[in-house]
Amino acid sequence: MKIGRRLRVYLIGVGMGLVAAYFILGTRSCEWLPGKRVKTFIIESQIKISDFNMCRMECYGLNRTDIFNVLNSGSVSFSESKTSGDQKEYIIEHEGLRVAFAVSMTDSISEVVHFQNRSEKCVCDDRNKADLSVLYEPNDMVLEHLRENGFALISKNECQFECVGIDSAYASSVLQKGTVLNERSFPRRNPNPVYTIRLVKDIADTLFFVVEKGFKTRILEISNSEGDPGCNCD
Repeated sequence: MKIGRRLRVYLIGVGMGLVAAYFILGTRSCEWLPGKRVKTFIIESQIKISDFNMCRMECYGLNRTDIFNVLNSGSVSFSESKTSGDQKEYIIEHEGLRVAFAVSMTDSISEVVHFQNRSEKCVCDDRNKADLSVLYEPNDMVLEHLRENGFALISKNECQFECVGIDSAYASSVLQKGTVLNERSFPRRNPNPVYTIRLVKDIADTLFFVVEKGFKTRILEISNSEGDPGCNCD
């Protein structure tokens, strides 16, 4: 067989394999790609931002949703990124917004360090560049990820629902209407992230759900007040 024909047969085989992988695995077939791996690493790290860059972000009319949209849907510009060493810097672009992230491979911390191609003049020079705060994922995005993961009941949920006077339909609404309490959540916990979510039942009653994102999203605990150990359903 001539080399040209061999090459065509090879390319056809590769193409058919890629098509089959897409239909079998869907978007998961792209998770091994370098850009996807970089963005996943940053999302799963603790993302921080300085007071100086927070000021600039607000000056540019940007918010946390914009930054996480860049991470979820953007493209990594490897040609403009610094990819060697333990301290890397990646440029990621989405819909005209270009954000530089400094990434530490040793302690799993990422930092928003620069907004490129922005022409607005901002009065932020008096802000501290060393004082870092955590840039939490927006509430609606966290809830959306938990919903997309699928919702499953566990054996003690029926006892918990009866204890606080709700049913499974109301409990699942925590993923629609709840407020994630970032200070009491552990999005980087391995193997399964855990979130505490507040849901206002009525004027006089608020419920707190401890939710785990595993193979499915599951409710682990429910309580009527912060710090309450919850129902004894174990």
